[in-house]
Amino acid sequence: MSEEVKEEKKSGGGKGLIIALLVVVILLLIGIGVMAFLLLSSDKHAEDKTSDTEVHASAEHGDGGHGDEQTDGHDVGHAKEYSPKYKQFEPPAPEAPPSYFTMDKFVVNFYGDGQAKFLAVDLKFMSYYPQLVGDAGEMEHLRPILKNDIERLLRNQHYNELSKPDGPDKLRADILDVTRKVLEKHNIYPDLLEDVYMTRFVMQ
Repeated sequence: MSEEVKEEKKSGGGKGLIIALLVVVILLLIGIGVMAFLLLSSDKHAEDKTSDTEVHASAEHGDGGHGDEQTDGHDVGHAKEYSPKYKQFEPPAPEAPPSYFTMDKFVVNFYGDGQAKFLAVDLKFMSYYPQLVGDAGEMEHLRPILKNDIERLLRNQHYNELSKPDGPDKLRADILDVTRKVLEKHNIYPDLLEDVYMTRFVMQ
């Protein structure tokens, strides 16, 4: 009788071991499947994120600078990529020369600090986009606003500041800044305007 019990216990123990092994194998297979799924999901997510970043980069500003840009290894000269929220213009050819917009002569009373009464300035604005600075360009339509804002800036200048070695350069930077703000208010990407040059600067 005791031998039969022992046999039953032995066979019962063997079955338990087989079941335990099967459970372990199944759990391992499930674990491997979950890991493989997670790895594949993370790769796909990384690819989606990369493609989203590329689309975003092409829709927003380019490098924001004023130098040459390259797209896919092709020289695009002075063309700029920028946000679609701004008015879009046909990009200039890579070899296109700069175009200029000339403002009327400015002669204003300013803070002469006892040394001068009038400040006279002639300005030329430079861009590679003729749609902006050409004869019938955007800045021509904005001429009255530009004249008003630049004259206000000039009237607030001080002789003692302008007579410093870097005085005219600071004024030039301020004029460019004021002009770009006007462009941005009118839905034009401000960095399309590259620079401004003072062809005359007189305090008398």
